[in-house]
Amino acid sequence: MNYSLYSPQQEENIYIRRQAKSWQNSGLINNEQLNTIFGYTNPDAHQTNVFFRIIFFVFTYLCVGALLGLFIWFTGIKKPVPMSLTFITAGAIFYFLAEYIVNKYSFYRHGIEEALSLIAIALICFGCGGFLSEYGLSNKQTTITVSLLSAFLAYWLYLRFGFLYAILISIVAICVIPFQLSLSPTVERVFLLIILILILFLNIIFDKAENEDFRKDKNSTIQSCLLTAIYLTVNLEIFGVLGLLTGNASSLHLHPKSFPPYIYWLSYILTFIIPIAGIYWGIKSRKRLILNASLIMVCITMATNKSYLGWIRYAWDPAILGIVLVVLSIIINRWLANGENKARYGFTAEDILKPESHGISMAEVAAALTPVATGIDVQQQPLQQDKFFDDGISGGGGTSRNF
Repeated sequence: MNYSLYSPQQEENIYIRRQAKSWQNSGLINNEQLNTIFGYTNPDAHQTNVFFRIIFFVFTYLCVGALLGLFIWFTGIKKPVPMSLTFITAGAIFYFLAEYIVNKYSFYRHGIEEALSLIAIALICFGCGGFLSEYGLSNKQTTITVSLLSAFLAYWLYLRFGFLYAILISIVAICVIPFQLSLSPTVERVFLLIILILILFLNIIFDKAENEDFRKDKNSTIQSCLLTAIYLTVNLEIFGVLGLLTGNASSLHLHPKSFPPYIYWLSYILTFIIPIAGIYWGIKSRKRLILNASLIMVCITMATNKSYLGWIRYAWDPAILGIVLVVLSIIINRWLANGENKARYGFTAEDILKPESHGISMAEVAAALTPVATGIDVQQQPLQQDKFFDDGISGGGGTSRNF
């Protein structure tokens, strides 16, 4: 079931246009070919560039904030319960206004509908939090309830508007819950790890091969973020640095030595296993974001290795790490270059985005897009010989059919 305000065809056309624009910037296709692709992929939605998107977002945010503040000042609302009800009501109004704008004007990532929808869920969550606090719920209970509500509303924004950052907000809201249950640092980490693994597992299940390309692209981003979050949860020494800087001994999750030895050394082993598994996953599934995130995890693992083992750190450690990375990159580039056609298993170190030719021919682009645009299954017809001399007659030579 599609809950989105945009049809899958609209989303797919926008994705194709974005990809085609990157091809044109890389020199793979020229302007004429780009215009042809744009002609067959009209998304029927109003878009703007990043600059105006930010301007519209900030302007809408300021206008909504001023309007709400003026209403509260004019009505003289000061008590917590009426204030909370005002926030909830205003949030509902702004949300339906965002949906109305999208349905009426077909805005897509225009900044206005984004600001209205995000302000709406923020006001609803603040209003519910203040309302629950006034009726006897403790701070932790209120935080858990508001976190669940925030996760649900942010996920709804992702389903409805397609905002990728909304699903990330939802995941962060869920991750707040384990730290509100008065658990030990070990149980907190394990609980958080289970939540992240479960979300990643569900995302992989729903990331099917027959999905549209724009869904695959979004799922790839979500999966790379989840894998990074799992690694940060496992690596105790990253947050241990915060404990050393703050000197707060009461915050046990910032001090890795406070964890049981078996948890500590298990996390050390996982800091190697997770990046290696991520590299294998990224290569096998051809997901570049996952591969890049896993390579960054490898660098972090090398940087925190001495902290885990309790070795002395020296000022030249970053330089040694940089030299090791440079040597590894040279070895990998030479290994790829020595393969057949300078490639191995579909990977190459050559710059294939800027070919020497002028790109794909106009006929090839039109032939590839015409069946998709018309919905006709075009079958290849056998070539026929020219018939310039069929049934020809020459007066003096006596020739006739099939000269």
